[in-house]
Amino acid sequence: MNNTLKAIQVLVTAIDSGSFTRAGEILGYTQSNLTQMMKAFEDEAGFPLLIKTKRGVEPTQEALQLLPTMRAMLAQEEKFYQEIDGIRGIRRGTIRIGTFVSTSTSWLPQLLSYFQENYPEVVFEVQESGQDDMERGLLDGSLDITLMSRPEKTSVDFIPLLDDPLLVVFSDKHDLSRYDYVPVSELAQHPMIMTYQSYDRDVRKIFDGAGFEPDVKYYFRDDFAVLTTVQYGLGIAVLPELIVEKFPGNYDSRMLDPETYRTLGIGIRSIKEAGPLARFVIDYLKKNVR
Repeated sequence: MNNTLKAIQVLVTAIDSGSFTRAGEILGYTQSNLTQMMKAFEDEAGFPLLIKTKRGVEPTQEALQLLPTMRAMLAQEEKFYQEIDGIRGIRRGTIRIGTFVSTSTSWLPQLLSYFQENYPEVVFEVQESGQDDMERGLLDGSLDITLMSRPEKTSVDFIPLLDDPLLVVFSDKHDLSRYDYVPVSELAQHPMIMTYQSYDRDVRKIFDGAGFEPDVKYYFRDDFAVLTTVQYGLGIAVLPELIVEKFPGNYDSRMLDPETYRTLGIGIRSIKEAGPLARFVIDYLKKNVR
C-alpha cells in the first residue's frame, strides 16, 4: 500500500471510529505515526481533513466530499490483494478459531458471512472456550487464532481490537440502580455471580486490584447463564458490554467507578510465523471489528 492509500485508510478509519486513538489501535500505528501521516496528507490536499473535538475527531466538509471516493479506492485496493491471495490458493483451507461467547455473538457472524459469500471453501472450526484454554490451544497448535482478552503473559502474540467496558449488572429492582457509576468497593456488599476464573480473568482482576474477595454464590462457564441468573435476583455480576447489549431482559446495568475495560483482540502463537489464511482472517478482523 502506497503512502497516499495508507493516509486514506487512516483518515477513513478515524472518521468511522471517531477517534485517532482508536484508528491507531485498529491499524497498528502509533499516535506519532498517525499525526505525521495526516499532516503530510493535509499538506498534499491543501486543506484540513479532520477537526478535533471533545468527543474525538470529525471530518471537515472537504473530507466528507472526498469520503465516497476514498472508500472506493480502499475497496479496489482490498479487492486487488484478495485476488492475489486467491491466486496463491487462499480460497480454500481450514482455520481453527477459539472464541468467547461474547466475541462469538458479536464478531463471528460478520466474519463467517463474509467468508461464506466470498470464499465459501474456507472452513472455520470454531471452539468456544475460556481464556486459559485459548492460550493453551495457541501454544499446543490446536488453535490457529483466538478472539480473546489481552493475555497476562507474553507467551503468545496479541493484536488489540476493542476496549470493551465491564458493567455491573443487577435485577431491575435492585438498589444499585441509585448509582450513576457503581463504586468498586460497593461490590463487596453484595452476593456475586461469576464465570470461572479460568474462563474469564478480567473480572477477577477488579477484585484483586480492590483488595477484597467477592462473595460468590454461583459460578458458571457461560456469560448468558450468569445474566439469566442475575434477573432472578440471586446476585449481581460484572459482565462485558458485548454480552449485555446482546441479551435483553429484566435487569439494569451501570459502569464501574473507576471505569474498567477489558481489551479484546486476536491471539496468535506467532504473527511472523502465521500462515496466509490466518493472516488474511486477521487483516479482515483488524479492518472490520468495531
